[in-house]
Amino acid sequence: MEIALRVATAVGGGYALAAGTAAALSLALPAVQDRAEAVLTATMAALLPCVLTVVMVFAAASALRALAWTAGLTAAVWAAVSLLNSMTGTGV
Repeated sequence: MEIALRVATAVGGGYALAAGTAAALSLALPAVQDRAEAVLTATMAALLPCVLTVVMVFAAASALRALAWTAGLTAAVWAAVSLLNSMTGTGV
């Protein structure tokens, strides 16, 4: 059961964190890049949190601790997306 929870956390949480990171960077980077380049850069950069989530989930002391950390980080990233979305007035 512990392994199944870790795998589900790594896959689902990693995807949610990567999607949030891509969305946040897509909203923040057009200030310094073209919009198309910003989206491409954000998409490529979002792979790093996904990989780091998988590593962190299997390095954590317990599956519940890994789930809590992943959920907290994902919630923080999506809160940043919401804030950036309201500041820029664009939709994601």
